Parts: sequence; C-alpha cells; structure tokens
Amino acid sequence: MSLVKGHLRTIAATACASALAVAVLQGCVTTVRRVEPVPAAPKPTTPPRDAERVSEGASGSMPRVTETGAAIDFRVLGTVPHDGFTLPLLSPDARYMAVQTGGVPDRAAMLARDGQRPPLSSRIALYRLGPRAIERLGETEGGLVLGRTADASGFLVESPRPDGARWIGRIAWGTSASTKNYEPEWLVQDGRVNAFAALGPLGELAYCARDKGTRAFDLVVRRDGRSSVLSGGGVRSFMLPAFSADGARVMSIALRDGIVELAAADPTSDATLTQSLVKAFVTDRGNDETAMQMALPQGIRDGVDGRDLIVYHPVLGTVVRWNETDGMRPVAEKAYAACRLDATRVVYLSGSSVRVARAGAAQAAPGAPSVPVLEQTAVPRALGAVEGEPSVLLLRPDPKGVQLVLARFLSRPQPVPTPR
Repeated sequence: MSLVKGHLRTIAATACASALAVAVLQGCVTTVRRVEPVPAAPKPTTPPRDAERVSEGASGSMPRVTETGAAIDFRVLGTVPHDGFTLPLLSPDARYMAVQTGGVPDRAAMLARDGQRPPLSSRIALYRLGPRAIERLGETEGGLVLGRTADASGFLVESPRPDGARWIGRIAWGTSASTKNYEPEWLVQDGRVNAFAALGPLGELAYCARDKGTRAFDLVVRRDGRSSVLSGGGVRSFMLPAFSADGARVMSIALRDGIVELAAADPTSDATLTQSLVKAFVTDRGNDETAMQMALPQGIRDGVDGRDLIVYHPVLGTVVRWNETDGMRPVAEKAYAACRLDATRVVYLSGSSVRVARAGAAQAAPGAPSVPVLEQTAVPRALGAVEGEPSVLLLRPDPKGVQLVLARFLSRPQPVPTPR
C-alpha cells in the first residue's frame, strides 16, 4: 500500500472512507528542512494507570504521549519530495532511504501489465537518515520503478523496457554521493516481463515472470546459484512474493478467475515448490490491483515476523498475519498499516490515528486495549533501536511531500525541558 498519496488512499478507500486523509502525501520540494525536536509538555503529577495524553503541545507541534510510564520522543527530521504515490524504502539499519519522485508511473507500469512504458519522468532519490536530520545524496536517471524490498547492500528497482520486457536491478546504498553513479546492477535481464521482486534473508531473490503477450505470472526463486519455478500453468498467476524470516518458505498472492489466495511453499526446488504449495482463500472478487493493495503494508522484515506473511485483508478490513499453520490473525482492529516496535509491541495506523498495542493481545483479540501515539494520519515503519530506545519512523502527509517523524519510545522517564 504505497501509503503515500495514491497507495495509502487506495487502501484507505478500500477499508474506510474516513481514512481518505491518508491520501494527501503530495507535492514536491527541492530542499530538505531540518527541524529540531518538539519540546515536551510537563508530565502529569499523577502517573497514568494505562496511558494518558500529556499535551497536544503548541499549534502545529507533535503531541507527546505517556504509555505505562514511558514517554515518546518525537523528532521531525524533515520533508522530502515525493511522487505522491509510492511508499519509500528504508535500509534494514534505517540509515538510508530511497524515494520515488517526479511523475507517477502509470498503472500498467506499476502492475507490470502489457502496455507498460518506461516512466521517464520518474526518478529515485537517495537520502541518509540521521537521528535528528536527513541528508539528500542524489537521484537516479528517469525510467525506473522503485522496488518492494531492500537489504543491507542495496534496494531493488525495476525497469520497464521499450520492447515490453521488464528487468530487475539493485542499487547499492553505499554509492558515493560525489560520483552520482546510481546505475543499477541488473539481477534479471532478459526478454520476459520480470516484476514484483523481493530479497530473502540469505541473499535469495524471488520474483514473478511471464512471457510478453501473456497474463499469468510464474513464481521464480533464485538461491545458491540455481533457479526454481512454480508455474501457474497459464491459469493461476503469482504476484508480490515475500520470504519468511528464515527463508524456509516463499509466500505470495495468487490470482485465478477473480479468486485471490495467499500461497506458501518450500523454495528449495521445482518439486518442493509444487508439492508443498499451501493456499488460503481471501476473496472471489479480486484482481491484480487487489493484490497490490494487500501487499503494500509489508515493510522490511527484521526476523521478528518469523514465518508470517503480513498483508492487508480486503474483506476483514485490517492487516493480518498469515502462515499455513496458524492461519490468519489480525494485527489489530482496522489497521491499515502496521510494523513491529519490538518483540512485544506493534504500532499501527487505524483511521486517522497511530496507536501501539501489545502484539500478542492485538493478534489474539481485535479491539484489545491500545494506546494512542499520534492523533494524525501517518504510516509507521520499523527502525529498531535509535540511541538505545525502540523506535519507528512515521511517514506523514505534507503539502510539500512526505514528512519524516522519528518516534522513540523511552523506557525510562526523561528530563522534560521547560516550555519557553
């Protein structure tokens, strides 16, 4: 759910009309604004039993929340230009970010349909993220579509070709800003339509491939120098794969005559992909756009998710976790996007509010108690620890692009500056 203008709008419209505010990540700027942390309001003299809003702060500032005695430190890092549609990619260590800018790729290019064209007005900008600011490093030439995943070495891109084929490449995070050399290393470069690639924990690559002029995608997995294929026989089409945290399973969304299913299989070989395939029904009223909406909440995996696939369920109207043993478990009630804060807590967007809940409780009982983090629309993305505290990055709609807000969940009471 490219939860920046269009993708977030699409999921929000599917889930709840009141969430359409998620759609306003739009506009462009040419510079990054550095903003110091918002001063905190005084803490209440009586500790809250569960959670209590301390203050909305000054006009336009970020609120500060106390959750079971732990404050949240909000830092507005800056605003970056954005195409108004595609969700940015973060490196696993959250030091780098890639953002699609310029013109939005058309629907055919986003969904790898016949008729796709190179998005020549679309570019990918690279940034370095710090604990208090962001730095723009440079951008690619036009014509690339930002990919779905990244690892420690780089992030994926896809290139619709003039002849109708599509290639998959990777751009290194460590590319020198001085050289401005952001030419991809091409990982899949042939005459087929190759799309929706995802990286695995041990360097695996999963992607979907079809011949030009056909509609159904096969699932391809490259690992240890070999390729394995799960064919849909021209009837079932596999889209948007992802690996389990240990790489033992490859999961995807499968389409057949309007039926949408979740699929998982052992990626070791052609035989294991076919023989171990397990599917779970989602809806009988879907297509490739439905699949794209479902896959967008999945951020970079950090190992905590284990064997789960995380998708937005268009019928249940919330983000769910799924594997073939445990079935589908809602992350939280009416969650449009979610990420792990740590091993026990999940941060999620519900309506126009960002909330945090205990992960086990939220999954076991939708509607379980949660704590408001931010009474504004923002997409949470996992960061791990920042300056020793579990943190998330909040992507907020902004008239000038996407505003990046670092939220650190403080484990110990912190000195609170006196407002001036």
